[in-house]
Amino acid sequence: MKSSIKLSIFSFLILGFGIFSCGDEDLVTYQEGGVLKIADAYLDILTPVVSFQAGTPDYSISMDIINGEKRVTKVNVYSIYTDAISGKTSNEVLLTTIDVPAGAKVNLSKKLTFADLKNGITVNGGPLPDDQNKLSVGSGWKLRFEGETSLGKVALTGNINLAVLSRFAGIYKVIESQYVRIDIPRPDLSWTGQNRFIGSVDDNTFSYNDWWGTLAWTGQSFRFKIDFATNKIEVPILVNGALVSGNRALSCETEPQFLNLVPCDGSNVFIPDEVNGKHIIKLTYGYFTDGSGPRQFYEVLEKVQ
Repeated sequence: MKSSIKLSIFSFLILGFGIFSCGDEDLVTYQEGGVLKIADAYLDILTPVVSFQAGTPDYSISMDIINGEKRVTKVNVYSIYTDAISGKTSNEVLLTTIDVPAGAKVNLSKKLTFADLKNGITVNGGPLPDDQNKLSVGSGWKLRFEGETSLGKVALTGNINLAVLSRFAGIYKVIESQYVRIDIPRPDLSWTGQNRFIGSVDDNTFSYNDWWGTLAWTGQSFRFKIDFATNKIEVPILVNGALVSGNRALSCETEPQFLNLVPCDGSNVFIPDEVNGKHIIKLTYGYFTDGSGPRQFYEVLEKVQ
């Protein structure tokens, strides 16, 4: 489950950002005698995407550097911020410098605070707001890397992106669940106690990743919208028309007669918890298969991370 959640975080946040890998053959030099030596240092990025959520004390970035004949002694980390609302990018700033210990392969890690990320950035004619909650969902920082060697500076391939999530996104635990398959309840297929990653697309739209109720759906997602004036939820919203199975999606708004054995009344609501952050999401949805009938899903999720 844990690896699946990490995969879905990566799959969701990668939208709008570019990730580069370093597998080019020109990174190595073949010496006489068949000895393989690395000519230029390169990075193996371990945290390609980091989730930024207002109020988090700091954010860890991590990478391995594989040093070459031209040894890198320091790595300079540069940052550019993109605002999701205006689409404008900031100036580029030197975010931090990391010393590189001796060794052919060493890990480089750094903790960054919002003050670090904000420092020196100018976008839309001014600095980033002091209040982290005012950062637009979908905005973020792209980090690039430069190495310092005895012969000068060299570009290091790879990026890390810090993407701004809604404070209501994150890991939720399923605290109640029901699955009804063709009018037969299936308590043996309960997913109560499992975790789900809820991502954010914009201020009101959220993604439900890798699962459709109890059915595994790795790499896929549907969405739902929260009207924060009423805390009512519209669900499910298909992404590119994708459906886990069947011929069409079912919702309490469109075809409640096919969701008659799971709750529609009192469901599809968001219950915020501004004191402890244990927000509650109640969802009822399903799908219909021609020739057999409806599959009905109900779940209550509580934010735990």
